[in-house]
Amino acid sequence: MMDSGKNLLLAAVMSVLLLHLCSKSEAASSFDCCLRYTERILHPRFIVGFTQQLSNEACDINAIIFYTKKKFAVCADPKKNWVKQAVHILSQRVKKM
Repeated sequence: MMDSGKNLLLAAVMSVLLLHLCSKSEAASSFDCCLRYTERILHPRFIVGFTQQLSNEACDINAIIFYTKKKFAVCADPKKNWVKQAVHILSQRVKKM
């Protein structure tokens, strides 16, 4: 009887961990799309990476998805100058590594 209790507890803990990991999905997961752009300008020092969303794939708009140090995903308009500059700076960082 004790073994079944331990197995049940282990299954419950594993379920909680799995749910926690699944809830951490970012804006660029295979099911989520940017639907609108941020109004705020992000300084490149707060950005750790980015991905590109294309409207001709699964989403409705083109977007640059910036990932911040605080684990946020921010959708930005790829036509804006600050976005182009941030992408350039981030691309240069990668080349230096």
